[in-house]
Amino acid sequence: MKKIIFLICFIILNNIAEAQDQNNAQLSDQQILTIIQNSRPSKGGIVPKDIRNRLGATHMDGQYCFTKEPFIIEGARKMNELGYGILKLWFTKANGNQGGYKFNSDWKLTKSMSLKELAEHPYYKEVFDMPFKVFALNINDGFGGASAEDQTVTLNRIENEFYELTKYLIKTYKKRKVVFVLEMWEGDWAMRGGTQAGSKWKVDSVPAEAPVRVKNMIDWVRARQKGVDRAREESVRSKCKVYNAVEVNRIYDAMQGIPSIAGSVLPQVKVDMVSWSSYDGISSDGLKMYKGINYIRHQLIPSDYMKGKKVVFIGEIGKPENIQNQTRESIREFWDLMMGVFLAQDIPYIINWELFCNEPKVGPRTQDRNKTNEELRGFWLIRPDGTKSWAQEYFDEILSGIKP
Repeated sequence: MKKIIFLICFIILNNIAEAQDQNNAQLSDQQILTIIQNSRPSKGGIVPKDIRNRLGATHMDGQYCFTKEPFIIEGARKMNELGYGILKLWFTKANGNQGGYKFNSDWKLTKSMSLKELAEHPYYKEVFDMPFKVFALNINDGFGGASAEDQTVTLNRIENEFYELTKYLIKTYKKRKVVFVLEMWEGDWAMRGGTQAGSKWKVDSVPAEAPVRVKNMIDWVRARQKGVDRAREESVRSKCKVYNAVEVNRIYDAMQGIPSIAGSVLPQVKVDMVSWSSYDGISSDGLKMYKGINYIRHQLIPSDYMKGKKVVFIGEIGKPENIQNQTRESIREFWDLMMGVFLAQDIPYIINWELFCNEPKVGPRTQDRNKTNEELRGFWLIRPDGTKSWAQEYFDEILSGIKP
């Protein structure tokens, strides 16, 4: 009987999702633009009561710090202090210091550590004990490249690591209503082998090894999902939820038929969620962002665990405040427009890039000293001088329920 009820619910939810896809596809550009404008907080759009649990930022590789605490902990405390319910972190293994969190830190990591052992590290444990509702963890370990010979880890090892990590999180935080989203950083770049010029494929210049790269990515995503699925099936009742997500970042390449995660991988795998690092969806009217979300939903095949629900969230979006003559007004306009899109599309997680700016105007990222306001591009909520950014001023109003 339970199986029959589950099947009926699955069919109903799937039909609802398909109907929503069709309705969105039938909207004209002008209808979409009207929806976006009416959803903007500054124009009377309704901000959900749970907005603080939908908003967050990434803390990673900031080029300055304010305390003597380990950098990952300092940033997490600041995010909690600012009132956000979502925290995104890099979650990778390395020799010595954890890349991106070097200030005032002594990680003592090794490449042989498992993901579960990394979660048990005192720094991560202290952060995970903080009262966030959602932790998004970027895990890029494991994808090997263009051919079988390039892959230095086995799919079994990846599956087992995700299984053990998921099992650990579900058990350790079983008494707490918290979500862990295990994702990757910009999967299209990972599939293509980097962010260099040669990875920016064009319709007429797709490399010969592209089909192999696509297949390897499909296998990698399946292994990660299988590990999460196994752990959830075996776990006892827990308030803690763990999901597997794929991050896409070249949606408009996919729409042109260029091999991409959204066009070539998502239709071949079942996954819990899709994250969009959404810079290619930014436009002056919000139309590209809205349509990009529609496209991802259409391509997504949700895992059985999601019961037909298609979850797309914004894993990365930001606008540098310290270049191109940005003003307080232009930054507020950008975020209000984007929030109009995200609220209209009922996006569950919106993750800003980022807490402390990681990008110098010139030169490499080093974390060897505190950079100044003038040295950085301005992807920040808190500036090096300790003042709040224009974006943070806007989010303060959103979080407090005041209309921008």
